[in-house]
Amino acid sequence: MPEVSKTFRVAKDTQVSIAEITDGIYRISGFVNEYGITFNQFLIDDEKPTLIHTGPIGMYEGVAEKVKEVIPLEKLAYVAFLHFESDEWGGMGFLKCPDVKLLCSDLSSRLNLMGWDGVPMHHISFWDNEVLKTGMRSLRFIMTPHVHHWDSMMIFEDTTKSLFPSDLFIQPGNNKPVTSDDLSGEMIKLYRGAGIFASEIPVRQTVQRLLKLDPRMTFPMHGSCIDHSSFTRYADALMNNEFAYSGMLLGQKLEVG
Repeated sequence: MPEVSKTFRVAKDTQVSIAEITDGIYRISGFVNEYGITFNQFLIDDEKPTLIHTGPIGMYEGVAEKVKEVIPLEKLAYVAFLHFESDEWGGMGFLKCPDVKLLCSDLSSRLNLMGWDGVPMHHISFWDNEVLKTGMRSLRFIMTPHVHHWDSMMIFEDTTKSLFPSDLFIQPGNNKPVTSDDLSGEMIKLYRGAGIFASEIPVRQTVQRLLKLDPRMTFPMHGSCIDHSSFTRYADALMNNEFAYSGMLLGQKLEVG
């Protein structure tokens, strides 16, 4: 097991790009060779601009430069992370913006932000179905426990019917900003190999809820954005295939039983 120094930065050489996906919502993305997936952040340009995910610390400078192509960095009002993990909010330099507020789930707040030395305490936490207005946009927070992590949540933007599902609907590879292709089979293979879900049950409960929301565009944290015409293919794949942990963790076999 190699030692990791305090100066090590995940994905520090990642090339970052930006694309406007729908009116005022941007995908900021970099392909990370180590994992074979893109790491995506999403900027909502509104009266109170909001960044969903920050990327790991090594990507901070690249992501910040892309944010500045749309808004001055100091104008950033909110930074949201959808569960407690470094690619969700490792780029905490955004919290140095003068008026920015950190957004998270109620569980992230109770389990993590109020218990770690040196972790920022100033934040706003949300319970299921609570709403934050950012101007023209309306962010609805959806609690999704055990869809990857205990504290996981998602965001649904009501006016554009945009879904931000974090690690749900991943596709591997360095894909284009928006896809109508069916990569659901590749998604299932990735989940089996990575072992990020302990059970299919909470995932399928969440998928049924998301189908009722009928998103026009889905913004996964890894992979392409998924347009409305393809969404049900990915949902069906999760409802009808086994993909939960069965002894594989990040592609390595662990003896179980």
